[in-house]
Amino acid sequence: MSKVIDGWFSESLGVEEIRSRITVRPEPVPDLSVRDTMIASEQLETGLAQIFIPNEFSLAFIEEMVGRASMHSQRLFTNEASYVSGIFNPPEIEVAPICLSGLAGVGKSQTIAAVLKLLPPPTEFSCSLYEHPVTLVSHWFASARGKASGKALLEDFVFGDAKPSGRTTIAQLLQESRRRANRDGVSLAVLEEMQHTSTGSGAANVTDILLTMTGVGPPMIYVCNYSLGHKLFGRNSEDKQRLLANPRVMLPDDPGSSDWLNYVAECVRVSNGAIKADLSELAAELYRCTYGLKRLVVQLLKRAYVECRDAGRQCVTLLDITAAYRSTAYTANARDVETLQHLALSGRPKKADMHLVCPFDLPAAMKSNVVKFARDERHQRVIAKVFGSALTENERAAKKHLETLVLQSPPAPKTRRRAPVTKLTEEEQGKAFLDYMDTLAAPKPKRPI
Repeated sequence: MSKVIDGWFSESLGVEEIRSRITVRPEPVPDLSVRDTMIASEQLETGLAQIFIPNEFSLAFIEEMVGRASMHSQRLFTNEASYVSGIFNPPEIEVAPICLSGLAGVGKSQTIAAVLKLLPPPTEFSCSLYEHPVTLVSHWFASARGKASGKALLEDFVFGDAKPSGRTTIAQLLQESRRRANRDGVSLAVLEEMQHTSTGSGAANVTDILLTMTGVGPPMIYVCNYSLGHKLFGRNSEDKQRLLANPRVMLPDDPGSSDWLNYVAECVRVSNGAIKADLSELAAELYRCTYGLKRLVVQLLKRAYVECRDAGRQCVTLLDITAAYRSTAYTANARDVETLQHLALSGRPKKADMHLVCPFDLPAAMKSNVVKFARDERHQRVIAKVFGSALTENERAAKKHLETLVLQSPPAPKTRRRAPVTKLTEEEQGKAFLDYMDTLAAPKPKRPI
């Protein structure tokens, strides 16, 4: 139709280009030792929370969503006649939404933010239908927090901050939303925080909002935690067939994967020396204490830094992480982590733990690495418990004293490398040999026989 449309979604992004454009590596935090303990811990938390190292799931999901949006944009702007038809006579299309589900804190919101970052920015578009240019918008984004119904959400899209002058029906709002979505080139609709909506009776209001938005037309993503997923599974079959047909389940990184190690290494870099530990040991300990949930990693490292400062030190070690895991501030999270580890081993959840259980059936291969890590970790804890119970009181005191000495011992000095040997020519080697022989004492004469 025009150069603006041809260049809007025309850019084809590969996985590596997507990775480079969405990866967030913040600057290291300033020197925390000169700050008050609590202020320094807040600075550390702020720096760590900005990190986004996309894993394989995030990259594949982002590539798929950007591709869906691009395809929808091409259909909207096939030619000027189809574009004008979509404005004056918008088709009634019901889309099957994508359900992005996962544990709280696993990184769903950051992944959605990365999707929106790759979509084209608003741009001016001129058409013979309008006297003035129209601003094209690639996506609609809305939070369901506090929304009582799908009608309230549509009013936000149609009227914005301005209140409607009279009463409007849901059918009128839906028709106007379709018209505006086609006029503005909206190619993706994203609903966040669905679990925070005013739920009313069960999941009735959430279902109303989602079903209303599926009738607007553009491809749609809605984000929900496991708890909301279980509520939607309790709805009637006609609702489940529409809302739960396209799930994308975001799981924590595998404990030994490069994605997890890269994330932990980035946390160490951003800490600017405030975290010092062997990378593999640190990665294993953080996974044991957080189950791979990155929001919990940030909270745990923040608390661990407070523990190390209270102990009179400046750098977080593995013992500080263990102390933070047992702290009062981390109690609720620690219980969830222990429940997740128990569920990974037994698979028999209690009713109160259903918010930690994925409502969708997962292939066994997706859970095998986590189960192996949980079993190995439990085996190590059993060994440590047996060893500790076998020690006498004096031996326990000596063990604790040794652990304290390890924390207080200065770092080992760096070994100096020997300077490389200078290569000499044959003439220089001969001269050096003669000089060396001159330094030797003359041999004593032997007695005559």
